[in-house]
Amino acid sequence: MNIGLMLLYENWGNNYSTAFQNQHDLIMHAEKLNFDDVWITEHHFNKFSLSSSILTLMAYIIASTKKINVGTASILTPIYNPIIVAEAIATLNILSNNRFYFGVAKGGPFKKQNEHFDFEDARKSMLHNLDQIFSHLKESSDVYPKPIGNIPTFIASKDESSIRYAAQRDIGLMAAHLWPMALIKNMLTQYEEFHPHHASAKMMCSRGFYMAQSNEEAINEALPALKRFREQMESQGISNPIFYDENHWIENGIIGDKQTCVEKINELKALGVTHLALKPISNEVEKNKASLELFSQEVLVNC
Repeated sequence: MNIGLMLLYENWGNNYSTAFQNQHDLIMHAEKLNFDDVWITEHHFNKFSLSSSILTLMAYIIASTKKINVGTASILTPIYNPIIVAEAIATLNILSNNRFYFGVAKGGPFKKQNEHFDFEDARKSMLHNLDQIFSHLKESSDVYPKPIGNIPTFIASKDESSIRYAAQRDIGLMAAHLWPMALIKNMLTQYEEFHPHHASAKMMCSRGFYMAQSNEEAINEALPALKRFREQMESQGISNPIFYDENHWIENGIIGDKQTCVEKINELKALGVTHLALKPISNEVEKNKASLELFSQEVLVNC
């Protein structure tokens, strides 16, 4: 299992420069600690999550790092010209020396975002544009450059038609950080049923993360951040009962002491998750760094 980070470019202090620097510091810290991957979200019209220009962030991260894999989680393909995306991801693939992951999604239920972009047929557009992107990457296309080898691709969707599409093309799947184990298991089962050779999916799963010396300490650090996250989501017009269920957050997170974190990671590994993306959950960057360092010393070295 690959283990890495999931970052939203959170603007905790309402300062754009500081937010970008803090998230980049976490990436550099993770590479130093030998984490495998870093995944970046794409959000628009969001003062809290500043990852709207995801391709720009990809290029900057790739230029700043040497070995960590860098992935989009996810590019909202319905809002892009497929030619532009094909050119961009091929370029990122080459610049990174094949360290780039291409994650795609149709876009979430963000009210402001959906006012500006046409998401009425977003799932259909996502899959159609993805077909177009793949066609532009072929040698027979006059779109350049061409990637070095295949670009690992993942679709963030629990929809049956999207899972079928992924299985028929050997594309991986992605699961959001609050999706329960039963849902992920069902996605993986469907994938195997739809795959021509009944192969298992590459599955990236995001999970809220904070590790401390005790479960109590980790949960006490996580809960205030979860409350602020919920407030920020509500400000974007998203209200979901799950956001008010703290037990659901904790149950579906990697939050606790060493034993708890190891047990939860082993459960995901046994389920078939191949890429785990940890979303550092504290409001404070230095606490997140310390938590990642503790995890690296006590858990990551044995994974």
